[in-house]
Amino acid sequence: MMDIRGLFRRGRTAAAGPMGVQVRLKAHNRPSAQRAGLVLPGPLWWALVLAVAFYAMAHVSVMEGVWPVHGTAPGGGALLGRDVFALAAWLLLLAALRWLRFQGRWAIVVFPVLIFCLARPELFQVFSDPAYQARGAAKTRANELKATRSRLSTIGRAYGPERQEEVYRGPPPPLPDPFRQAVGKVTSPGDVLSGFATNASVFIAPLALLLGYLAARRRERLRKFREKRLLPFALLMCVFGVLAFVYTSAATGKVGNTTPWELFLPVFVAVWAATLADDAYNLARPGQVVAPRRLGALFLYGVLPIVPFLRIHELGLTIVLALAMAAMLLVGTRRGWWAALLLVVWTGMAYEVFQHDQRSQIRFELAYHPYKPLAAFPSDSARNVWAGKLHQMKLFDANVLEGDVLGTGAGRGHGETAPNSADDGYITLFAAQWGLLGGVALVLLYTLFLMHLFAAAAREEGAFERTLITGLAMLIGVPFWLAALGGMRVVPLTGVVAAFAANGGAKLLASAFGVGVIAGLSHLRTEEERLQNALAAPPVAPSAPGVRVR
Repeated sequence: MMDIRGLFRRGRTAAAGPMGVQVRLKAHNRPSAQRAGLVLPGPLWWALVLAVAFYAMAHVSVMEGVWPVHGTAPGGGALLGRDVFALAAWLLLLAALRWLRFQGRWAIVVFPVLIFCLARPELFQVFSDPAYQARGAAKTRANELKATRSRLSTIGRAYGPERQEEVYRGPPPPLPDPFRQAVGKVTSPGDVLSGFATNASVFIAPLALLLGYLAARRRERLRKFREKRLLPFALLMCVFGVLAFVYTSAATGKVGNTTPWELFLPVFVAVWAATLADDAYNLARPGQVVAPRRLGALFLYGVLPIVPFLRIHELGLTIVLALAMAAMLLVGTRRGWWAALLLVVWTGMAYEVFQHDQRSQIRFELAYHPYKPLAAFPSDSARNVWAGKLHQMKLFDANVLEGDVLGTGAGRGHGETAPNSADDGYITLFAAQWGLLGGVALVLLYTLFLMHLFAAAAREEGAFERTLITGLAMLIGVPFWLAALGGMRVVPLTGVVAAFAANGGAKLLASAFGVGVIAGLSHLRTEEERLQNALAAPPVAPSAPGVRVR
């Protein structure tokens, strides 16, 4: 039978034989794209979609269900805009990596976005809460007004106009504004600048990750850093020393209202990784370690960065840096005795910090001896400090107990009543809103993220890359476990926070940059593996087995 459709095709004649079917393959369905790592794997894609949906619904739930009841602090709309912009920045980061043909482990850059989407709504509710934002004596007044507003708004939702008139014996009273009535308006330029500096890190973090990726995706840059590491190390130590010994408050450990110390740690780790990689063979031999030049390098790059922490009394960061360097030494030399020896030295330095840091001593006593007789305090001020810290720990415990198994939902509960619940007590804030299961889910997600970081280190063949990824992963993993276990009263609180899950400007930027460096190294490793596979000789096909005939 004649094919009538062929008559309407311009310039074409009907082909003999059966008609074919035109098939168009989209880019993400091509096997080559999957093997090259250019496409986001299916499980990560769906996890990202669910996390973004959770992020959006949780913010809406806070605005519609919590703000009318509790009221808001000034700048609630700006906080919402910040979070929307931050989410867009993280998604644009993934698109930029796809455009740059990223071929490394996508889990390395997707898991921070997942953790951010799960944890940021809780922080959004905390920082828009009028009582959490109040300070000093105004906090008590703000809490009272917030409770009054909650009662009045509940009556307004539950009762009709006639019933309300009967309850109030007249017209309903106006809803109080807890923050403005307790604190007043905050309109000074210093407050505006401080708030901008605090919020800026949230949407700058994706850019920091991208910069880390671009810095590490070229071998030439890594080689130049290894060769000239003394110059950036010396400059950074000068800045660190001036800030620590001149501009830092001995009582609070802060420069003004900031703690920039986290920004220095990735550079210290990178310099230490270069030192270990250049002398890994001799460092693994006990007889070669005692050379004066080698001992000087170990002291310069491994011990000197911890000295300023003796001045600023940052026990938590001292522990983080010491554990990171010890793990790098173990990975770089593959000699456990070396790591154990220097860990003893670093432990001694951490103990020295502890002896001169009243904050760390109070945290230790609270963890193991929370109830002390009044005679044990030398003054009323010491007793008041102790009572305030003990009250904070009790509020952390109340958050966990209030959340029960499933929690009460986004913004619900009273996690914001505990001081620092957005920082080192983030795990209790999350448990207050999402319960035991939510807290366990966050811990498992973060642990899986860390496993991917260490898996990237295991893939590396070079000593520098392997130790560098290990050190950066430790800078992210150790604070997370210290904060999580401290919030659950397993270990004393150290004041460190978990990147992407808790608030923290310098910590967030430093961790995002470190993740970017790890992603860049993972990209290089994948490219080299593909090149090696392409240049390898094809496998020899086994000959077919013969048949023996008798």
